[in-house]
Amino acid sequence: AYSPFTTWVQIVKDWMKTKGDTGKRKTFVNTTLGETWEAKIGERPDAEVMAERKEYYSAPVPDRVAYLTAGIDSQLDRYEMRVWGWGPGEESWLIDRQIIMGRHDDEQTLLRVDEAINKTYTRRNGAEMSVSRICWDTGGIDPTIVYERSKKHGLFRVIPIKGASVYGKPVASMPRKRNKNGVYLTEIGTDTAKEQIYNRFTLTPEGDEP
Repeated sequence: AYSPFTTWVQIVKDWMKTKGDTGKRKTFVNTTLGETWEAKIGERPDAEVMAERKEYYSAPVPDRVAYLTAGIDSQLDRYEMRVWGWGPGEESWLIDRQIIMGRHDDEQTLLRVDEAINKTYTRRNGAEMSVSRICWDTGGIDPTIVYERSKKHGLFRVIPIKGASVYGKPVASMPRKRNKNGVYLTEIGTDTAKEQIYNRFTLTPEGDEP
């Protein structure tokens, strides 16, 4: 074992604790056993597992949501935006999905994106929630379009992002300083993010947790 001062009894106990959690199992193999984790290529949650996680709620924002974020995908003929609600333990809900058709560089299209960014969502008690942070993809279009919107809505509210080409990058690597365009262009570890999402679909709810 990689941990020479750890007893085999403790190693077995630690192994049992990773059951059903691919992320914890990966950490155990890499650190405790000192071996390289080999991911199963093509391992994806099946449709039935994903359907079982679907949850219906009567209000736009479930009671357990404490924070709203959004992601904007950029295409030449449209922008697609998804708003997610987040609760304890990083539990998440898809709150809204908007497709804004129009040329990506047309000001009227971008004004409608502005409206989507500033849209508020209602809790069951009538309280309004706004989207706290938005990640906006710069790939495939002139990135300065996104940079200018970041400056317009707030550098820490609308964050320009781009996919990282190197495997193993953190989910998000936000720089400490602004780039030459005056924004915080953040690299996204797409492979790491996908792996994390797939791993979470393998987790099983405990007790009465939905």
